Amino acid sequence: MNKISIMLAATASLFLSSCGQGDVLYADKAVVNLSPVEGNPSAGYMELHGGRVDVALVGVTSDDVLRMEMHETVEENGMASMNKLKSIPVPAGKTVKLEPGGKHLMIWGVGEGSKKRGLLTMTLIYSNDDRIEINAVVKKAGDPAPAAE
Repeated sequence: MNKISIMLAATASLFLSSCGQGDVLYADKAVVNLSPVEGNPSAGYMELHGGRVDVALVGVTSDDVLRMEMHETVEENGMASMNKLKSIPVPAGKTVKLEPGGKHLMIWGVGEGSKKRGLLTMTLIYSNDDRIEINAVVKKAGDPAPAAE
């Protein structure tokens, strides 16, 4: 009986060790920088971590905003402009950063509840129909950066 228990434990350990963070689609380090100008859009940033297969982020929603879009800042002929994105590829096992000067979220009308709580709940929608809920730290202009996770 003891040998069977040891074999089962070893097998379970092997299966669990093969399910590392790189196998799971997730997002973290989410932050929303509120616009210092009333009526202007705020910006959202985070890190998207790919799972076992290639997917794309195809939408982001929140019940506490008026509108949210995915954008990318591009430089052409020395001029920076923003392009609206329909999707953001997230390759298997890779990390895609939404950050200033690159891919990011444009967010209009962040609700007072989220501002007071300091968190905005968002749902990330992927091309494989996965939906991941994440809380983004809401920062006002001049607030310190959120603590590292």
